Amino acid sequence: MCDPSRDPIARQESKAAGLSAQALMDPPGPRWTRVGVSAAGAVATLLLAGCGPSAPPPAPLLLGGPNTDITVEIPPGWHQTIDSSNPPIPEMVTPTTCMGNNEVTCALGLARIASLISPNEQAAEQLVEQALTATPGVKISATISQGPRKVGARDGYSHRFSFTNPGATLTCEIAIVPSGPSQPDAKGNQEFSLVLAWVTNKPGAPNPDVINQIIGSAKVSVDGHPPA
Repeated sequence: MCDPSRDPIARQESKAAGLSAQALMDPPGPRWTRVGVSAAGAVATLLLAGCGPSAPPPAPLLLGGPNTDITVEIPPGWHQTIDSSNPPIPEMVTPTTCMGNNEVTCALGLARIASLISPNEQAAEQLVEQALTATPGVKISATISQGPRKVGARDGYSHRFSFTNPGATLTCEIAIVPSGPSQPDAKGNQEFSLVLAWVTNKPGAPNPDVINQIIGSAKVSVDGHPPA
């Protein structure tokens, strides 16, 4: 943030610029000229110091895919890759240099989305969690939080936990939300959509708060309506 109070040159020019209000009530003369020049100098100094209009931040990336009734926004610095274990599942990872069949090994952060059929949210979360922990060398360490939570603007369910693999400790959350047709089928099953996001504890990895940011951005399609 631009703070002229920390710049001695800008501070002196700002003081001079502050006199201009008094100058409006004084008769014009040499003092007015000096103050006007000082005010102009203050503006020039602030602009040269980088206090002018700043460029807008980069727009987030949109993660979505066919046959998936959920989309999420991903921060800049991530990129879309192919899930090497299940190519149809939309996936993004960071850093952008991480790609290919070993994207899970080199990723410092990962996000996936999918839609699936399940009798309820908890069963859907357990199905995804079991698939994750079935990977050799993966072990769940501890539950951080579990229960109802907002997935975007909709009510859903999530489980946040830490787990380890041979190379790192990771913070992961699986969030589940109803999507697709609002009525269950004849067997009592219903469509749910999920967001899976994790970050590692390696140097350069995103802060775990990015998980909340990704899940909070979710937009869900229900009864054929576009994601909202």
